[in-house]
Amino acid sequence: MGILTSTTPADPAAVSNTPTDTPPVRSSAALPRREAPAVRAAVAGTLDKWRRRNSYYHRKIVEYLRFIVPEGESVLLIGCEDGRLLDALAPTRGVGIDECSEMIDAARRRHGEHTYIRSRYDRLEVEGPFEYIVLNGTASMMDDLPAFFKRISRLCTPTTRIVVLQHNYLWWPLIRLAARLRLVRPHCQPNWLSAHNVQVCLNAAGFENIQIRRKLLAPRNFLGLGPLVNAICGLVPGASRLAGTELLIARRRPQEADWENKTCTIVLTVRDERGNIEPLVKAIPDVGRHTEIIFVEGHSTDGTPEEIRRVIAAYPERDIKLLKQDGIGQGDATQRGFGAATGDVIIILEADQTSPPQDVTKVFELIATGHAEYVNGTRFVYPKEKHSMPLRNVIGNILFALWFSWFLGQRTSDVLCGIKGIDRRQYQRVHRQWGFLNIFDPFGDFELLFGVHRLGLRICEIPTKYAPRVYGRPKTHFFRHGWQLARIAWRAVLRFKCT
Repeated sequence: MGILTSTTPADPAAVSNTPTDTPPVRSSAALPRREAPAVRAAVAGTLDKWRRRNSYYHRKIVEYLRFIVPEGESVLLIGCEDGRLLDALAPTRGVGIDECSEMIDAARRRHGEHTYIRSRYDRLEVEGPFEYIVLNGTASMMDDLPAFFKRISRLCTPTTRIVVLQHNYLWWPLIRLAARLRLVRPHCQPNWLSAHNVQVCLNAAGFENIQIRRKLLAPRNFLGLGPLVNAICGLVPGASRLAGTELLIARRRPQEADWENKTCTIVLTVRDERGNIEPLVKAIPDVGRHTEIIFVEGHSTDGTPEEIRRVIAAYPERDIKLLKQDGIGQGDATQRGFGAATGDVIIILEADQTSPPQDVTKVFELIATGHAEYVNGTRFVYPKEKHSMPLRNVIGNILFALWFSWFLGQRTSDVLCGIKGIDRRQYQRVHRQWGFLNIFDPFGDFELLFGVHRLGLRICEIPTKYAPRVYGRPKTHFFRHGWQLARIAWRAVLRFKCT
């Protein structure tokens, strides 16, 4: 049940850059923090034993962190212990920090391909930046957490994620009892730090909170009952607040940026939209330093590709490209267009002219200034034009919006709107995880949003008007596509909430 925790001693002399004599470890469940080096030195050689004794718990911790931190990123792990957790994250550049020399020695022996540094956390000296900075149970052991967060802010880029892994402070009496019974390893008395306390400290240091994920109401398997209890905990509103493990995801608060120098790519997926091509090109505004327009054409029969080529020739001042879709479905076309985009911000715009092209400016500014990393339009703020959306579609969209509000932990009113945008660097991360639910998404909207939520990106909604289609026919089928989307939503519940 014990997180692979590091500890910070209260005594500044307890940890230095040179070895010190190690006092004997008292067999106490919760030792004073000044004795942290002795506790950790004694535990260093027995980590595998404790992991075997609590194998379910440790396996789930690795699973949760791997779900948040994609493979192939640069990772700083504060509280690296023997390097097992850092290695499991499979970073391209991995740096582990620990205050215990025995832990660092074990890490270098076991996983020498990464870099390990013995250092006090409040005197941390390491070259950045990193895309992920993970605190492995160390936040509750800090003497000055806001000062620590300010110190590591210099290691962050605008896309860096801070991941704080800690016990729910309500569990500490039970953990102390378990340590006395030798069910978990000895540990030092932590600060009673709630998730809210951590959020306050992050805010004070210039970070903003993205998500809190609470897991493991049952930290052991209990003959198969543990996974069932954890699944139910994820489904029952409010039950997760009693879970034993908390994962907080934060990012550095956006700074003033020269957003007008950023570039934009607008992607339009088209099939049988010949009459909408030129009006769209005329209406799409130039945003940022440069605007690229990509049409992804998929198996049209009304002359749409020929019309796009004509428009490209007629408007040489616009940077317009035509891509032919090899696969099928809007989701496949979206990936094709996003993969070819060169702009700093990528915006997808429905080619049926139901969403105003002028709104791409609002989406661009939110993302380019850093205030959001994923923006979704909502058609349920302004009054809709008559006959613009059938009643059954209205009801279906509202039901999905209510479900996503619960799933994301923030209010959403429309997840299937025809205008949305994402930071291109963040999309590349999302795309590397594409298909992780192992179910086909015909439109790509859900797949994209689930990937954004998985990686802890800042999500924002903007209101947009909605008008009836002028040319062509809708490509969606209410019952068939609605059933597919409902299946994807249920699969996401199993993957995100019931583990």
